[in-house]
Amino acid sequence: MLSSMGTGDRGQGWEKMLLWWILVNAVGGAIVGALEESGFQFLATLILTGPILGVAQWFVLRRYLRYAYWWILASTFGWLLGIQVRIATGRILDPIVEMLLAVGGLGEVFWLNVVKEPVTAVGLGIAQWLILRHYSNQAGWWIVANVLGGCVNGAVSSAVCAAICQTLAMKLNAGIASAIAYGTGWAGSGLVTGIMLVWLFSNRHK
Repeated sequence: MLSSMGTGDRGQGWEKMLLWWILVNAVGGAIVGALEESGFQFLATLILTGPILGVAQWFVLRRYLRYAYWWILASTFGWLLGIQVRIATGRILDPIVEMLLAVGGLGEVFWLNVVKEPVTAVGLGIAQWLILRHYSNQAGWWIVANVLGGCVNGAVSSAVCAAICQTLAMKLNAGIASAIAYGTGWAGSGLVTGIMLVWLFSNRHK
């Protein structure tokens, strides 16, 4: 399923690959955020996030995976799986959120995202791992990277929104504010998963 990257141009430029990965994740997240405030509301976060992020990430992976379009399909179903797991574990996670809120403050929305985004990311990571495992026997770390990326996504997007969303919504519009919050959150997630992706590719023969 996966093509082997050559030792020439594809074996070099990992920094550029990482930067592109962060960028496409930021763009994909910004699109989701804008859609959420443009009438799509929960449809954007519950259903459209997977395919949008999958397409965005495909723009980078198409140079490295022979059948990269499978990544879009995996991301779509992986996100839906993660949402179902998140819903099913809500009663378990809510007390954790309440405990963190009591200990650390920072607001309920912040801790909700920090705790629950990684749960959704588990489904995404597992589905994408089904592709990456054909490439590397170390691909299991991809699931871990997605969980950590989910934490970063939740923390960054919540912090950014708390800082600027209300002001931007009043001065510009809510769509721009949401796009920035989501975009920066997914950029943070992209940094984590991008580092892991570079590690997997650069160690492909080990």
